[in-house]
Amino acid sequence: MIGFYCIFALVMTRKLTTIICIAVIALLAMPYGVSAQHSRDSLHRILPDTIVVDRLRSRLDTLSLEYERTDADILIEDISDNPLYFRLFMPMVLYRSALSEAITPAESAGGETDSLLPLRPLEPEKERTLSKMINEALVRIYLDHPELVEMTEAELMNVPAVIPISGDIASGIEFRDNRSGYAPADMSPDRVKSRLRYWKTFGNFQGKYTQSYYSENWYKGGESNHSILGQINLEADYAKNHTTWDNKLELKLGYYNTSQVNGKNTFRTNEDLIRFTSKFGLRAFDNWYYSSQFQGYTQFAPVWDTKNPEKLKSRFMAPAYGNLSIGLDYKPKFKKKGITLSVLLSPLSYNLKYSAVDSIATSFGIDAGKQIKHSFGSRFDGNLKWTFLEDFTWTNKTQFYTTYESTEINFENTIDYRLSKYLSLQFFCHWRFDDSVKRKKDKNGNLMGYSQFKEFLTLNFNYAW
Repeated sequence: MIGFYCIFALVMTRKLTTIICIAVIALLAMPYGVSAQHSRDSLHRILPDTIVVDRLRSRLDTLSLEYERTDADILIEDISDNPLYFRLFMPMVLYRSALSEAITPAESAGGETDSLLPLRPLEPEKERTLSKMINEALVRIYLDHPELVEMTEAELMNVPAVIPISGDIASGIEFRDNRSGYAPADMSPDRVKSRLRYWKTFGNFQGKYTQSYYSENWYKGGESNHSILGQINLEADYAKNHTTWDNKLELKLGYYNTSQVNGKNTFRTNEDLIRFTSKFGLRAFDNWYYSSQFQGYTQFAPVWDTKNPEKLKSRFMAPAYGNLSIGLDYKPKFKKKGITLSVLLSPLSYNLKYSAVDSIATSFGIDAGKQIKHSFGSRFDGNLKWTFLEDFTWTNKTQFYTTYESTEINFENTIDYRLSKYLSLQFFCHWRFDDSVKRKKDKNGNLMGYSQFKEFLTLNFNYAW
């Protein structure tokens, strides 16, 4: 009997076809006497078996995983609703597009053009295929459980702004609102005071077991060995309208146990850094910002010469570096998650070197008898963070400064491999070039170049807040 109706419908006009289809579904609904709870269970059994729901679930799971990554920036267009999915998860409605595609698929292959519920234009085959699968899922529900259909599409468009709450509540849900009746249509909702969050903060602690290597002419001294190192990163970023203000404080301190000197075991530093960076920006156009940046850095503890333990090589504020730059900052937004990039081009930059100890000032390019050296030049700062293969993160920091008489370059690379939430392997290497300082001699008395290098291979304990 049902087959007869379908054959007859194929030769009718589109409008008459829709009317007959609705009538067929109404006839099929008459024998059903199941309860509302049974209907909901049936719907639960139907939808999870469809491809379209599995696709939606996978998309939401992916979004959830990306959101958990603190270094991932999620754009608003990435989490906006897909208008094709809403028909599966709102109260069941008899849609003309689903019926038309089931009865006359050839006519509706290009999409429903006169639908009462306009959607954004479908993209090529990908969105068209998704719409087709949703329609197939809806028709399956219409035929198997017509009692779930609450209204037609035309009735949906005439629903008032205030909808009465149904008295049929699913089991396990407690209804705590004792108010009865309808809310007046002209009653405006209570205004909710919300406070936008313009500040974004981040903190991270890392405890490391480290294998390290230093070239003999490393500018602050050091000795290749095994060590224990602690690192704290604190960030506070502000963004409102066209204004940004990024602040970062980096603290690193590591010690290693040296061989005996004068019959005693001594501890030396192999990593020591206090660095603060603050960058203020006003949006100029697209992804470019007028920016000014301040960066200053020094160290915590004193470092003594490995051959002459009484000879000081560096300590807190000896040296200390300060830099103030003005220029344009480029911050592109990538649709692929896990990539952040900032490139600051500063045609005008002021650089300061300071040493609180006169006797070692010349080791840092400061003129003899002075504690401060000023210079003006140009600067380039690049910061890249890229998460790939899910558990690998590459962080690059590139700094280039020139006075057009001397040049200073710092090129830092860090590769993290996440073993678990709290454990990771990390490889860090830092190449430095500075031709403003005097060339040092190696252990054989030969002059070394201006290039300096160090690297770490560490097992990290991580904790973030």
